[in-house]
Amino acid sequence: MKPLLGPALISVLAATLPATAHHSLAPYNRSTERSIEGTVKALDWSNPHVRIMLLVATADGAKEWSFEGGSVGRLTGSGYARSAIGLGDKITVKYNPRRDGSIGGFFIGIIAADGKAYHTRGFGTRDNPGGRGLTPLDGTL
Repeated sequence: MKPLLGPALISVLAATLPATAHHSLAPYNRSTERSIEGTVKALDWSNPHVRIMLLVATADGAKEWSFEGGSVGRLTGSGYARSAIGLGDKITVKYNPRRDGSIGGFFIGIIAADGKAYHTRGFGTRDNPGGRGLTPLDGTL
């Protein structure tokens, strides 16, 4: 029985690697912040990451931008609410761009259609690793 314990333990640990790997923020340039305005095409308010699809006006029509954020629990703890963003709303997204240069990124704040700003500044950084005490602000990000 003991000879099987080692391989079984390794198999269990190896099975968890993909789950932790997809939570990495490595694809995003966390030292750069940008913002963009667009119309909400879709909102996926679910774990492991909240996602926002935004239609951004261009000279050629509109381009679809994809943003991911923290988990529902982390965003809710920072003051976000599912009801803050609705389909068709014009919002501004503050984000860390993707390192590969593709459009979209990791959102770190929004200004909702009603003008209320939500942010996660400090969330996941040395300044505030747990994102504690962050609340929505009125005005700018």
